[in-house]
Amino acid sequence: MKIFFGCRKVEKEVGVNGRETLNVVIISFSFFFVFTAYLALQNLQSSLNQEEGLGITSLSFLYGFIILSSILAPWVIKSLGIKISLLISWISHILYTCANFYPTFATLLPASILLGLISGPMWTSQSVYISTNAYSFSDLNKADIHATLSRLNGIFFTYYELTQISGNLVSSLVLNRDKYNSTSASTQLCGCNDCPGVALGNGTSKIVEPSSSTVYLMLSIFLAFDVVGFLCTVVFLPSIPKSEWAEQSNTKESITACFSALWDPKLVLLVPFISIMAMEQAVLWTDFTKSYISCPYGIQMVGFVMASYGCATTVSAFVTSRIAKYTGRYILFGLAVCIDMTIFVLLFVWVPKPDQKVYVFAIAVVWGLAEGIFQTQSNALIALLFPEKTEAAFANYHCTKAASFTVYFVISLYVCVKTKLVIVIALLAVGSLLYVGVEVHVRRRKETEKK
Repeated sequence: MKIFFGCRKVEKEVGVNGRETLNVVIISFSFFFVFTAYLALQNLQSSLNQEEGLGITSLSFLYGFIILSSILAPWVIKSLGIKISLLISWISHILYTCANFYPTFATLLPASILLGLISGPMWTSQSVYISTNAYSFSDLNKADIHATLSRLNGIFFTYYELTQISGNLVSSLVLNRDKYNSTSASTQLCGCNDCPGVALGNGTSKIVEPSSSTVYLMLSIFLAFDVVGFLCTVVFLPSIPKSEWAEQSNTKESITACFSALWDPKLVLLVPFISIMAMEQAVLWTDFTKSYISCPYGIQMVGFVMASYGCATTVSAFVTSRIAKYTGRYILFGLAVCIDMTIFVLLFVWVPKPDQKVYVFAIAVVWGLAEGIFQTQSNALIALLFPEKTEAAFANYHCTKAASFTVYFVISLYVCVKTKLVIVIALLAVGSLLYVGVEVHVRRRKETEKK
């Protein structure tokens, strides 16, 4: 059969005929189990591992090494294949969860680095695996390839978004076993007033943490999820042959492909817009969970609030992916930007009070609606604007996001929430204006070509 990756044609016999949808469901289940554990732990890092900023530091190292692994992903997949790359990633996730049983700089940082080094190949493997099955299904059934890609990717991302619900519900239900007293008058130091090294919550130097036995129970459940995801891949996920693209690429070529895309002015102008897509998530994972949830209401509330965010993101991603052909990406991106700007301004002035718990749920739900738009439209934007160099553009896209995560996590160790919100508000404004400039340029160019 014939498979296309970007503008390169690959002729390979792919051993997935007749079970393409089943294959996508299996890989989706694998990701569901593993990321149920990972995303919940990520949301808790800034609150659970506060000593000397260990949680934030570990995330900085993790995403910093994703930059490198994204660049080297084609070479890794060429050497190991897709299934082996996924299995190594699942083992790294298991080790990462185990490191959280005894979180120190000597345990959590190496585990984070290892996970970052395999995350680039992991996500590239996922994309190639689903694309290969989509082209196989389209070839066998004479189906429209765009519709097939949308359907199979829709299956995957529905399962993936559900992990925000399952993982966060597990964490909050388990952590709720302990009793907390974190809603005192000192909550004036929460929210926008939170700064590194300043007393939080009940006047101590850190948020009240759950007992060790409760944390171990939660981590044991997450470890079980990781193992199930690993076994699901080992037993049920079939291997597929390497594409010609994976076989021919090497380290030098992949690095060149990533940075050569920067010669295109459209991609350069989109860098701030891509960066804000990462930083708004970083605000959510660190500042929102720590300063606006754990500080005033207790760490046990993080999972419940983030589960509501996961519900909203799942619904938004499902709906917007289907209405985009009617609304166009401009309206959807505009709506997402307006939502994020409103949320950031609100967070900049708001100090949550004990009787305002419902507000954090409302913010999480609305935030999830915007995130669903960004997730469904950002990949389509890159693919549509750079059809002749899709691989290079996507490599740059993932590297830019990883770098933005890393920068935000690093500055979180030193600056106050208000300062970080000023940065993201400014970046959102600049990135949005430059994005509009790119769209105007593209439209004018199309009109000129028609003439």
